[in-house]
Amino acid sequence: MKHRLVILFTILITSVVSAQEAGNYLFGNSNNSNYYPTYTPQSASRVYLSDSAFLIQSNVLMNVIADSYVATFGVSEISTSLPDANAKIDARIDKFVAALTKLGVASKDMYVDMTTQTLLADYKINGNYAEQYISGYEQKKNVIVRFNKIDDLDKMVLAASDQGIYDLAKVDYVVTDINAIYTQLFQSALDVINSKKALYIKATGLNPEPVSEIYGESFLCYYPSQLYKSYTVNVTTLFYDYNSNQKRKDLPRNTTFYYDKLNYSGFDKVINPVVTEPAVEYVMTLQIKYNIDKSKK
Repeated sequence: MKHRLVILFTILITSVVSAQEAGNYLFGNSNNSNYYPTYTPQSASRVYLSDSAFLIQSNVLMNVIADSYVATFGVSEISTSLPDANAKIDARIDKFVAALTKLGVASKDMYVDMTTQTLLADYKINGNYAEQYISGYEQKKNVIVRFNKIDDLDKMVLAASDQGIYDLAKVDYVVTDINAIYTQLFQSALDVINSKKALYIKATGLNPEPVSEIYGESFLCYYPSQLYKSYTVNVTTLFYDYNSNQKRKDLPRNTTFYYDKLNYSGFDKVINPVVTEPAVEYVMTLQIKYNIDKSKK
């Protein structure tokens, strides 16, 4: 019996919040939706605590381009003996390090981290009897590289491929002066609150006391690796001609990752709102309580 099928192509967008320059570890985390934090600004900007006090809140976001980056390249080698595997992997890493040096990476900005040594097993078959034996060894090491320009990553990836290194495990984004970012965000949040305060006083006729109180504050940071999302091309099969003896080969379902910044909705102010490369996003929420001076009417 034959059945007729029609294949339609659709784009399935998944909300797997998960760096463009991020590394292959995104594939390992793509199904773990609980791993990725999300941020939703609180919508209330003024809350009456009582008939004698009120609260003003501001939410401010700042996009910051990283000062430097740290890339981790995974290297592995298999051999029948561990010394041979280690010698071969070291030779490949030495050539990779030499290539990175030619690209301008200083030796102090490179580090080789030995991660695992594992046994490889196989079976000797004798009739119906199979006996396992050690057939080889796998040596794994990471080459960790610090660099200042994200454009240099492409050159590093090509240099790695020359040595059979194809695993860019991850890329970390480094921001140096976090205290300066905190200070700028705090001042911006305070400016927003003072602006709201003037509007509220004009609208309500309230007279706040000159001394205020910081009621609440949060300072959060979101790295690009936490902000990537993915979508998968989904092939919807309706019907096609086939019989039970036919073999079928389906089209590949490729997964694409893309950087998706925090939604600006609910923020009172966004500093450096337009970015063309993945940025580190810092968020400040500030609440200030004002007591109402009832002696003035």
